[in-house]
Amino acid sequence: MEQELYARVNEDNPDPRVAVALLLDTSSSMSGEPIRQLNEGFQVFCDEIKEDDLAQKRTEVSVITFGGTARVQIPFTEGRDLQPQTLVASGATPMGAALHLGLDELAAQKQAYKESGLEYYRPWLFVITDGSATDPEQLASAVERVREAEAKKALTCFAVGVGDKADIGTLAQLSDVREPVRLQGLSFKEMFVWLSASMHAVSDSGTFASTDQGVSDAEATQQVSLPSPKGWAQW
Repeated sequence: MEQELYARVNEDNPDPRVAVALLLDTSSSMSGEPIRQLNEGFQVFCDEIKEDDLAQKRTEVSVITFGGTARVQIPFTEGRDLQPQTLVASGATPMGAALHLGLDELAAQKQAYKESGLEYYRPWLFVITDGSATDPEQLASAVERVREAEAKKALTCFAVGVGDKADIGTLAQLSDVREPVRLQGLSFKEMFVWLSASMHAVSDSGTFASTDQGVSDAEATQQVSLPSPKGWAQW
């Protein structure tokens, strides 16, 4: 079934944007303490992003959940307006559908920037899961799309596995640039603090332009140093 896209832009804000699609596994295996810690971690992210003068107006976040179905839980929202929601764990793990939806959302948002005359940073696709995809056919085509987009430098992909049953092998297929990491225990808060700090590093840089090629050229002249994930990630 075709998904509705939620591209939207605040044209009163002339700053360049970095679009971040958070793909969060909310399947039934996340029930109990994992989903509670995920909710608390996202709350921390919402608070942290508002503390940064640049990141709060340059970072735009969409939350896509995949538990039973893949859906846009939060459409793209500027960091300063981002509000936490209580996520509930249920259902299977349609990670392939979530990846397709995330890619579609990022492409639509980037097009909205162009139509509004706004420059942008390379978008982020940030995937968090504690299991294996239950839609293998969709997953295969989604992985191919992610790799193609990354090869064209149209996005940056990060993948995080939660717990011993996370399918690290599949997550490793998503990117030729970054290996997936495994969350240390349930260190969601630390991970989201890192993500907020990373948005500060990106939004404080000059690696933005009006086209993907322009962004790539800008990145070639200025390296953005992201904070170390030490403390929440393990390989």
